[in-house]
Amino acid sequence: MKKYQVEIYCFDAEICEEEYRWVELHRLGLPRDLLLKMGDLGIIDIRQHYIRTDQVGRIYKALRLQRALGVNLMGASVILDLLEQMEDLQEELDQLKKKG
Repeated sequence: MKKYQVEIYCFDAEICEEEYRWVELHRLGLPRDLLLKMGDLGIIDIRQHYIRTDQVGRIYKALRLQRALGVNLMGASVILDLLEQMEDLQEELDQLKKKG
């Protein structure tokens, strides 16, 4: 398994206040065309050739879905969105159980 080192910094004060960290696409060590395609499909949000660090995991999840299951990037996008919705619902359910 490859290990990547990512340099993280904030380039916009408003974004920093939102507690997001951003990284340049080329620092990820992945083909730029692939990342731009993921941006077009909504897998990641690209702004001025930067992505939020919390989305780096989505890239690798999409690539694992593609390699392990043969899912295309469009399918990976749908799967990732559904997984996030399920995680949000599970978290909400857990909170409701704690209250009740």
